Amino acid sequence: MDCSGALNDVHRVFSTKHRGLICQRIATVMLLLFLVAPILLRAVDKDEAVPNDLLSYNLTVIIEPEVGSIAVQGSVLVPLEDAATSSFKFNLHETLTIKKLLINGKPAKFGYAPVESQIPLAASRGVVVALPAGLAQRRIRMEIEYGGHMKSLPEFNATPDWRHALDDQINSRMIELAGYSSWYPQFVFGRPLAATVALSLPQGWTSICSGQQLEDRAINGRVLTRWSSSKDMDIAILASPNYKKKSMQVSGVNIEIYYTQLPERFIQQEGTQIAGALNLYTTRLGEANVPARTIKHVYSPKRKGQGKAGFARPGLIVTSEGLTVEALAADPEFSLFQGIAHEIAHYWWNFGTGQGDWINEAFAEYFSAVAVQELSSEDKFRAIMAAYRQQARELPADAPSLATVPPMEQTSFVVRYYKGAVMLDDLRQTMGNEKFFVASREFFHTQTGKPTGTAEFRSFWKTILEDHGDLIDVWLDSPGGLPANPGKKAGS
Repeated sequence: MDCSGALNDVHRVFSTKHRGLICQRIATVMLLLFLVAPILLRAVDKDEAVPNDLLSYNLTVIIEPEVGSIAVQGSVLVPLEDAATSSFKFNLHETLTIKKLLINGKPAKFGYAPVESQIPLAASRGVVVALPAGLAQRRIRMEIEYGGHMKSLPEFNATPDWRHALDDQINSRMIELAGYSSWYPQFVFGRPLAATVALSLPQGWTSICSGQQLEDRAINGRVLTRWSSSKDMDIAILASPNYKKKSMQVSGVNIEIYYTQLPERFIQQEGTQIAGALNLYTTRLGEANVPARTIKHVYSPKRKGQGKAGFARPGLIVTSEGLTVEALAADPEFSLFQGIAHEIAHYWWNFGTGQGDWINEAFAEYFSAVAVQELSSEDKFRAIMAAYRQQARELPADAPSLATVPPMEQTSFVVRYYKGAVMLDDLRQTMGNEKFFVASREFFHTQTGKPTGTAEFRSFWKTILEDHGDLIDVWLDSPGGLPANPGKKAGS
């Protein structure tokens, strides 16, 4: 089999020593993927099986960790906002070369433009695709082949210039791919999507992806896995040749923890914490999108990365193992409980994109404190909230208000997380426990699946608060630290 087409550009940069071996590997993998493709097509490629307004991906992904290459082929069902539009745009990692792009089965012209995103995509560029004249459809099918090497950037938190360090990795030690690097055609970060992914890796590697695993088999020195996520916000791929796996069932929750060097005692304790937080939130807020009621917590073997418990996708939490090892070395009693509870809370608080990001983070942070209050101790909860109030109080006078805070800005972290959490605690004190949690549940169910921003938050909570509706305006519109006398407490 000839290793031509999308993979030629990948091979061209390799040394002569590697080229023959990789061509042989890719030829074997491509043969396997051709065998699997009909199954994938039957599973998700029928347009009538996918809602018209939902992005739907069907991708086959070949990764060679030793040389850092990735090759992707597949299709995307793309809903268009305007059926009469002449073009559309997506983001893709700037070092990946597009070898084929078809629209509804016909070759399409494409070019490049500045990236459009409200998160720091340090190594991405925009791809503008011209649509055939007279198309007039609300949804199109894009078939695409591309490949190359991911751009090598420092890990997040490894450099003061954090905007240039949200890149994912492919190397002999680990693989971490998510929307931060635009490794797949990305239209709007956080937009709901469905995805089926067939992933090929060298034998001996353990992979964890978004959604549920449908298939896992070893053939000719490769591991082929297939994954499906019917309701997601990202397509995440994590893998390592060194992962250990701890499986447990606690209080009706299936828990899988992947790690390479953490102590068994720490891992065992975490299982109980995960189950406790999930059950608490389900009781307070109702069911969320947790596929098969299974949570996979992956300690990605990076050295730095995002802090606390990292980031969450439905049923998946990804945490820096390096930062966790450092924390345990400094304090053997260190616990990630609140950080994990924050990420689990995002299974509920994840509907906002863009400006709505502060809503997600404020609710996730406050509910993680509530988890500490109800599953650990009242004293710890009070200490957490006192610390949040102090940090918010120390904000400069020109710090943005919650209504104007930019999304994903490191300097606005205290506003989005801590000042937002203090506002929610003030609402809880004003309304009382029962009314606050009932309203939070209603807000989740009313807004879930919708792009929710400050306007939607303001309208909902002003209606709920009735006579105290001005409290919302004071909190949302006050710049700087904590507003003075934000509202009257119930019964005062």
